[in-house]
Amino acid sequence: MKRNMLFMIIGVMVGTSLMYLKDFRTDSTVMVQDGIGLEETFQAFAKAIESAGSFVQAHKWYGSPQEQAEAYRHILRGLIAAIELKAMSDPDFPYFYEVDPFSKGGMDNADQRYLTTMINGEASYKVWGNRGTSRRLDFTLYQAGSPMAPSFATLSTDQLVTDTNGNFELYIGGAPQASNWLPGNAGKMRLLIRQIHSDWSMEAPGQIHIDRIDMDRPLYPVLTREIMAERLRNATNTFAEDLRRWPELSRTRFSMLMPANWLTPPQDTGKQGGLAQRWMVGGHFELAADEALIITAHPTEADYQGIQLGHHWWESLDYANRQSSLSLDQAHVSSDGVVYFVISNRDPGVANWLDAEGYSRGVILMRYDGMPSPLREEQKPVANLVKLNELRKHLPTDEPRVSTEQRAETISERRRHVQLRYGL
Repeated sequence: MKRNMLFMIIGVMVGTSLMYLKDFRTDSTVMVQDGIGLEETFQAFAKAIESAGSFVQAHKWYGSPQEQAEAYRHILRGLIAAIELKAMSDPDFPYFYEVDPFSKGGMDNADQRYLTTMINGEASYKVWGNRGTSRRLDFTLYQAGSPMAPSFATLSTDQLVTDTNGNFELYIGGAPQASNWLPGNAGKMRLLIRQIHSDWSMEAPGQIHIDRIDMDRPLYPVLTREIMAERLRNATNTFAEDLRRWPELSRTRFSMLMPANWLTPPQDTGKQGGLAQRWMVGGHFELAADEALIITAHPTEADYQGIQLGHHWWESLDYANRQSSLSLDQAHVSSDGVVYFVISNRDPGVANWLDAEGYSRGVILMRYDGMPSPLREEQKPVANLVKLNELRKHLPTDEPRVSTEQRAETISERRRHVQLRYGL
């Protein structure tokens, strides 16, 4: 009891103040220096891939055969992201890179469609398109560097001005404007757009594009050895850092600082440089085959709230072909007004089952977006570990049962939405 209390105090005072947003780097990351030739840079890129294999093989999360297989998918996903975002992109002529089921990373939210690109902070850009019917659409600028660095500026859903058809134009840099404007800053910057889909059966993604529009925009460059070497160097360093960053974050800020099957108090990420009016709750589960973890939650005033599972390589579980996440719109609210999420590896036949996908250990994240005030004490979610065969004792007596056919239909609907969301 005393040990658990100590863990809780440490988790609240240390872990939760750090785990989401402050910079994180591993000392073992060897960075490729500027100024070396194209051939040498490519050799460094190949060496970084070889080093990635050694890193994951020696890691704590290289445990079960499933975790070992996921380790190599973690490497491949990191390569996809680094190559597309850093080696194939030009901040002066940007296109949006999309985080999708092929390129997951950073504990991506199953309910979100992420678009990101690098820009020149001293230039001017127009972001234009249609917001679709997504629940929220938020724009955030970060200084280039760590993906966990504090945000520089944000334009939230509540601030975005659209016409009656949902069309909009948003400007970055240049002269300040009364609406739909974000300031730039010297140096490279990263623009991250979050589209949130809470009701997957009804909400469709928007179409969003970007162009540089200032008069100082250079002509599109002819690819040179120097340009390619710089892009390849940026991709190599990004890959090497991110590959290590995410599993180490899970190890040092979740596994080491928090007891398993426990949830942190809600954290206001806006105060730490993250998305404004977002509260997050985190934890990690460890389950035996005959156990289930009940997360007791309550509906709140948030525009969006959701829960998702991930593995310790810090990526979401399969949310298209399994029910590993649920938003409040998707979840069943019980007769007592409470939402009971059940994490287990065997389907217990309840509506709010979260499929652990065969993992005995993993990550839990809960998000509350558009929540202007803190969660009240009675709204804070809690976790309770129970035996799977005793699950019904801990739920309302009238909790409905979900048949195999109903579950299959739900999964089919989830997959359809993911296909539409990403154009797959």
